[in-house]
Amino acid sequence: MNRSPEDTRLRLLAATRTLLAAKGRRGTTTREIADQAGVNEATLFRHFGSKDALVDACVEYYCRTVELEELLASLDGDLERDLRRIASALMQRMESVRDLIVMSLAEENGNGTVGEAAWRAPTAIKKIVADYMAKRIAAGELSGNPLFLARFFMGMVFSYVMGRKRFPEEYAAEPAQVVDFQVHMFLNGARKG
Repeated sequence: MNRSPEDTRLRLLAATRTLLAAKGRRGTTTREIADQAGVNEATLFRHFGSKDALVDACVEYYCRTVELEELLASLDGDLERDLRRIASALMQRMESVRDLIVMSLAEENGNGTVGEAAWRAPTAIKKIVADYMAKRIAAGELSGNPLFLARFFMGMVFSYVMGRKRFPEEYAAEPAQVVDFQVHMFLNGARKG
């Protein structure tokens, strides 16, 4: 069966993601990835050159920032509504790559290749969100360090995504309710008064 180079590349990336999520970087071999993708190992090396390059390409492919950039370009300027849309987009994005997040955190202290690749997207997303926060600070709607605000805002979403499987009873609310709560806490805090 003849496949296009792009189809082969995508099959290799999908197989890599599946195996990384199940076995981690160290536990996954290029032979297993090639077998899962339905190609021979030489094809894998022809496309990516090395296992590290393949893992890097996998993380880059699945952790793109384009959707968030497009979302920010479409925001209407209402701070609370904008933050809800950003939080919802972050939540959906983190949910869609939760397996890669878990794998990268598990391997963070091991081989640096996975960790470096895995942190590129969150770093880029933090910058995008920090740029948004900086504009809101300049407009007088927020105060503080834009990077800290971005990290805190993203951290609330991250905490929900990562914790909801471990503590389902604490995360029974619908995602939209969680987003509303997170935005409220971000803008108003928990102090009564």
